[in-house]
Amino acid sequence: QSASLQKVLVSCIFWCQVLGLASCNPAMPVDGSACTAVVPFSNTNPWVDSFRLKTRNFVIGGTPFVINQAWDDRTEEDPEPTGMKWTGAAVWDAAVVLSDFLCTRKSLIEDKRVLEVGSGLALVSVVAASLLPAHIIATDYDEHVLGLARGNLERNVPELAKAGRAEARQLSWGSEEDAAALAPPFDVVIGSDVVYREEMFKPLLKTLQLTMGEHTLLVLAHRPRGLGEDKFFFWLKKELDVVEFIGPELLPKEFIHSDVRIHICKKKPPRA
Repeated sequence: QSASLQKVLVSCIFWCQVLGLASCNPAMPVDGSACTAVVPFSNTNPWVDSFRLKTRNFVIGGTPFVINQAWDDRTEEDPEPTGMKWTGAAVWDAAVVLSDFLCTRKSLIEDKRVLEVGSGLALVSVVAASLLPAHIIATDYDEHVLGLARGNLERNVPELAKAGRAEARQLSWGSEEDAAALAPPFDVVIGSDVVYREEMFKPLLKTLQLTMGEHTLLVLAHRPRGLGEDKFFFWLKKELDVVEFIGPELLPKEFIHSDVRIHICKKKPPRA
């Protein structure tokens, strides 16, 4: 059995060398003891259930980030208003894609007042905060999730969090009171994977209207799931102009399977 395992290991080492993924000292025995893997880092791992990890490591825009998750901490007694258990307990692919995209468009964030809707664990806000906005607020409706979001901001951007320039606050979609408490309008509103329950489309659209001004840019990353999203975007385009659409083929290749796309929108000009 040991000999068989050694043959498998040697074969793996050979192909790693051929593909340029590992290097070995030829003077040492070819038994794996002298080999060093040089595998490029990826924010995805098909062999791991990433949602169940307590901590996930990311490299986005060349900067490492660490995000705490709580997928297994959810209980049936903690449903979302939609009837689902809170989905904000893990990082979804669209959040990683949007974070990476923002790093390629730093001018969207730098020195701006930024609001993230449906932030969950606040990966996007954490990455956006590293791009030095004037102020960024990660929002969610659930205090469990907001506690994790605050912890992730404090861990990754401690100086901004301590200065109050990166914070997490409650925002229930459709609530005029919650929106007003955030002192809108914002320069930029961002969100990822927030379009997934039809009964929440109208409240979300209302919140976007309440937090956006004439010059506000809305940046939404979305993965189609056949959950009626076309209806949301039909309503959205009645109120907003889509100034740029970025398809999955232009986004990080490691997430091409997720089919994430990004819409950048702004309010339609007032009618004459």
